[in-house]
Formats: sequence, C-alpha cells, structure tokens
Amino acid sequence: IQQMQSACNYCGGNGKSFKTKQEREILEVHIQKGSPDNHKVVFREMADEHPDADTGDVIFTLKQQEHKLFKRKGADLYIEKDIALVEALCGFELEVEHLDGRKLLIKTSPGEIVKPIMRGFDPFADNEGKMEWEEIEDADCPDIDNVAQGDTADVETLKKACETQLKRKGIDVGCFVVDGRRAYFKQGTREEIMAAKKTRRGCTMYVLADPNTKNEMRFMKAVKDEGMPTYKNPFLHGNLFLLLNIEFPSSLTPETQASLRGLLP
Repeated sequence: IQQMQSACNYCGGNGKSFKTKQEREILEVHIQKGSPDNHKVVFREMADEHPDADTGDVIFTLKQQEHKLFKRKGADLYIEKDIALVEALCGFELEVEHLDGRKLLIKTSPGEIVKPIMRGFDPFADNEGKMEWEEIEDADCPDIDNVAQGDTADVETLKKACETQLKRKGIDVGCFVVDGRRAYFKQGTREEIMAAKKTRRGCTMYVLADPNTKNEMRFMKAVKDEGMPTYKNPFLHGNLFLLLNIEFPSSLTPETQASLRGLLP
C-alpha cells in the first residue's frame, strides 16, 4: 500500500476557500430637517466585503444647492430686496413664497425706522473670530491686571494672538497695551477699560471697538421663527432676515418734495 499527499485543488493547501457574488441592494437615505451642508449619512458595514478584512461603510455627503432667492447660514435664512425711498418712509408690504410653498406677507408700518444697509453686505463673510480694535495713543489702563504679555510690538501679530492663541486658552482679551518692544494683554469689558484709561506717554492702547458703531451696516428686518428648522430639533426654527437696499431717486419733483416735507418731523 502506497500513501501520497497532494495539495487541495480548491484551496491550494491554505485550508480555506471562498467564492464571491455580486448583489444589488437599495439604500434609503433619510435626511433630517435642518441638515447642514456637508452633513454625512453613514450606513455601517454596507460596503463591499473582503476576506480577512473589516467591511467598510457607505457614506453619503450632502451638498447644498444654491437657491435663487434664499440664502442660508445655519438655521437663518436671508433675502436681499431693493425698496424705494417712499416705501422706506411710508411702509411697505412684501409677499414672499417660502421654501415650503407658504405665502408670507411681510409689512412695515409708516414711521417704522428701516435703515439702509451697505450694498453688497455679505452676512456670510467668514469674519468669525475677527476682532475690531480701536487705537488710542499715549494711553494705558494700569489699574487692570495683565493676563499675558508678549515680546513684540508688531500690532498685527498681537491682534492675531488675541484671536487664536489666547482665545484657545480661555482668555478673552479686552485690550492690549504696547509699551516699547513689549505688549501687555488685559481682560475686561470695554466700559471697564475705558473707565480705567489714563494718560501715559509712549504707550499705545488697543481696545475692542464699540460694536454699536457698525449697527447701521448690520441692520436687517427680521421675521422671527421663519427660518430653517434646526438640526435634530425641528421644532426650533431660525429667523428670516430681509436685507433691504433703499434706492434713492436721483431727483424729486416739487410735489414729491412737498409730500416728503409733510412726513419729516
């Protein structure tokens, strides 16, 4: 009797064999209300299977399409409209078809103050973290303690440090003082810093600018709770903002001038 060994014709001597087949499967992607741009919907272990490897995921990434009327930032919606001067003075009515097909009638009353915004104002500009500073020469606030200091007098570097390094450490700088080749960072509100301001020759104090100085540029007509539903909380809505560009006439007739005089206080 003769005994012989030979490799398996199926597994090649590896002790295992497998075969693959292709299948089609329909995945239903449910998008929640208020989902942000680039939001990902993940189906765990639904990708192709391979021997001795973990099954991957199928990931859908949402890309938000631009709308011809509405612009979105978070849960808030924006519409930019041109209105005539007479509408700004006497009030106006504007009908807007919302994204869900509802008709909104937005009104302003005669006498309601509606200020023009800067044409081209972009509420989506990436100014997050950008801090505006007011420069005051020959000034210091020695009664307010220093929270940090820097070995440079470069103003742009110091501003950047306030917006990045110090903020990441939880330090909200209200002002910094440049004295020669060094700078001293101080924490406090604008009101506290201005109250502690003292004259000091050779020093330059940089204080956070008054936010009210740009209110006119930021003015918008707001319609509460008419924005998008918030993600994971569809019962809470953002606001709808009208960015109003007032068109001023190049000339006025005598009759119009008389009518405007009657409206002015």
